[in-house]
Amino acid sequence: MEKQEMKRLIEDAYAEILNSLKVDKIEKYFGTQYLQTTDGVNSTFNQFKKHIVALQKVTKKIQVTNFQEEMFDVKNQKIFLHYIVDVTKVDGKEGHVEVFAVFTVNDNKIIRCEELTRALDDKTLNDLGSKQ
Repeated sequence: MEKQEMKRLIEDAYAEILNSLKVDKIEKYFGTQYLQTTDGVNSTFNQFKKHIVALQKVTKKIQVTNFQEEMFDVKNQKIFLHYIVDVTKVDGKEGHVEVFAVFTVNDNKIIRCEELTRALDDKTLNDLGSKQ
């Protein structure tokens, strides 16, 4: 994929999957061989789907409004992102999670994600990135 295609893929995936929590859209952006490692916790494609369902249960709203940093390595088909997730929990409390992520793409789909996360203010959000 070229840089603009990679950029469109990741932006659309975030819009439909993370910001909107649409489980039915996951296969559009993620390969079935997808593997995610978040803070040392590994998840397969199906476990990632369960993760999005779990987020639906504990949050009212999740929003990534922009990527603070983004880099595209076309040669190695990698996307590097740094961003803040704005979270509103079901109890109405708000918090923020900082994320550093590296994605690998293949055949126009995301096949790997390695990320580190940290809650910036509400420590109950520490496991948000790997919640099942």
